[in-house]
Amino acid sequence: MDFTLTEAASDLTGLTTDITTRLATGERTAELETAHAAIDADLWREIANAGLLGLAAPSDLVGDGGADLTTMETTAVATALGRALARVPYPQHAVAAVPLLAAYGGDAVRDLLGKAVTGDAVISAAVEEDLGFDLLAPSTTVSADGAVTGTKLNVPYAEAADALLVTAAGADGTVVVVVDGTAGVTVTETPTSGLTPVYTVVFDGAAGTVLDGGSTTAARARDLLRLGLAADQAGVVAGALAATAEYAREREQFGRKIGSFQAVAQRLADDYIDVQALSLTVTQAAWLLSGAAETDDAEATAAVDTAAFWTADAGHRVAHTTVHVHGGVGLDTSHPVHRFFLRAKQNEFTYGAAPVVLGELGAMLAAR
Repeated sequence: MDFTLTEAASDLTGLTTDITTRLATGERTAELETAHAAIDADLWREIANAGLLGLAAPSDLVGDGGADLTTMETTAVATALGRALARVPYPQHAVAAVPLLAAYGGDAVRDLLGKAVTGDAVISAAVEEDLGFDLLAPSTTVSADGAVTGTKLNVPYAEAADALLVTAAGADGTVVVVVDGTAGVTVTETPTSGLTPVYTVVFDGAAGTVLDGGSTTAARARDLLRLGLAADQAGVVAGALAATAEYAREREQFGRKIGSFQAVAQRLADDYIDVQALSLTVTQAAWLLSGAAETDDAEATAAVDTAAFWTADAGHRVAHTTVHVHGGVGLDTSHPVHRFFLRAKQNEFTYGAAPVVLGELGAMLAAR
């Protein structure tokens, strides 16, 4: 494949970077963390006004708000937001929810889709549980009339969300349910080391709309959510590497820039390889899911799982190098560099750590 980004993806990366440079500053992020803000409302409004939430929406469904673009473009935006450590649920909302609602929602969620494109509704995803990271075998259940029961963990931005994509076990297998409302839904903040808003959500007969497509839709939701997270992580590790390289160029020890020390230079070179590996695997998976290639679902899923592996593996190594090279500064919570470490570690374990992903990928390839 050609790993060159589309012209639209390149332009959108520049646009998103301009927005985050103005709004997603380190000082702003610190304020939001201190206030336990459920979302960066100013940034969300700005990216909505820029049309970044409806990139994957078809214009024949939502009008001018739809850009008729693909995962190549949405993942490019997610990466740029990740590099700025943006406090918004772009991967869940724009990479996953918008195209899923458009393709499988029908008239029942048409109004929600329109609001999602304009930013008037926030959509997140509730897919993880105590029993593990198998997103296609949930313990949460949905009845014939769409009532959802069960508990989901590690739900990002749930307090700010107007609707949640929920994986649930139905009569004929795993389905995706859109829970749009608060009746029968209990949201409890469960702070994590990543400092982003994360919650436990309990569904007690919450009314939902089951998306068409059954287990096929659930599998696509799994791929899009993992890909969106991988794109976010690609931005996080790129930002961490840039900050670490800059520090190594400026910091002096024993009369020399520490970047000239062989051990430091080797760690940064290894980080560069990790950052490139994650970026390229995200691009490949996005390309396959975009429909640009003639491929089967299994090949696309394998590409997504490869990106998910690098999300965990590269995220771990780059995060630790960032702290080690910065020395004591890397452990200082008043210094912005620690946020790269915390965000990378949070992403490392979301939707399955490296051993989990490798197990899933190996089982899938063995069955082919």
